Amino acid sequence: MIADYMRSHILSLESYTSARDEFSGYAEVYLDANENWKDFSLSGKNRYPDPHASELRRKIEEVMGFRVENTVLGNGSDELIDMLIRIFAEPGKDCVLIERPTYGEYKVFAEINGVEVINVPLTDSLELDVDAIKSSIDEKSPKIVFICSPNNPTGRSYDIDVIREIADYNPSLTVIDEAYADFDPSFVSAYTLLKDNERVAVLRTFSKYWALAASRIGILIASPVVIKAVNKIKAPYNVSLSAQRDGLEALGNADGRKAVLEEILGEKKRLEGEFGRFSFVEKIYRSDANFLLIKVSDADALYLYLMKKGIIVRNRSREPLLSNTLRITIGSKEENDKLLEAFDEREKSTVS
Repeated sequence: MIADYMRSHILSLESYTSARDEFSGYAEVYLDANENWKDFSLSGKNRYPDPHASELRRKIEEVMGFRVENTVLGNGSDELIDMLIRIFAEPGKDCVLIERPTYGEYKVFAEINGVEVINVPLTDSLELDVDAIKSSIDEKSPKIVFICSPNNPTGRSYDIDVIREIADYNPSLTVIDEAYADFDPSFVSAYTLLKDNERVAVLRTFSKYWALAASRIGILIASPVVIKAVNKIKAPYNVSLSAQRDGLEALGNADGRKAVLEEILGEKKRLEGEFGRFSFVEKIYRSDANFLLIKVSDADALYLYLMKKGIIVRNRSREPLLSNTLRITIGSKEENDKLLEAFDEREKSTVS
């Protein structure tokens, strides 16, 4: 059972019960939470928000299909990553496993919590090295295996059968971070694995496709046992009233997001074609996300050149297997035009 891999004191922890845990619904008079009775904002901000974001989670089930009993929300996915590490991994004793290059926060939060990080490099083709991952699971017994799909910064989605093979082999928790899944029309979510494997957990976010990066709303989809443990240790009101309202508004305008998605995918295809004509662009990596990773002749110089032009990209050259690479988010047509104009000017300066 997945509970066997949790820290024992978490299982026996008696969590804090807030006033809004003891009562939900509507009342005429609220005298239970020591709030200021005066609503200066005239929008309910004098009251604490629903600690479980129940209305938003019901809307998530309606729009995304993730069942309410399998979800808990965080102040961004980062908070959820941190909580999972605290639930499963004992500081100074346990480890987690990642596959670099990948999202850097798995490593950062593990190290903040005093948990060792086992790194299994991706293959030269930037795929998961399944045999090496299995060997590390056998040798190191990580409490969590993190898989980012589509991966950041490579943009690569991993085959669901490969993810299933790893999750089935791993006796502890396998977390699949699907932050960029909505940008891959053919993506198959690891949520489909959860019905047969309680050791699978999935992360989603409102920051990318749903365009709510400032609102900080992350979604954990997992077995009820894991959800219960997260609810035990999370802050009582970790998702603000404003954020919950933002999420509801976004989900209520799903068609608008789909229209913008088509624009993003069209612009990504255009940039892929345009990048190929520049002599300093050596490789365009396959991407299933809303960004492109490119290998260039001198990433540091190009990064500084673009920065002087007022264009900010990410230099990923320090990551293993990614020397001289830049990660470029797909912007609006106007933003992309400015980027291509800067590339044209760079091309002329290097040729002459």
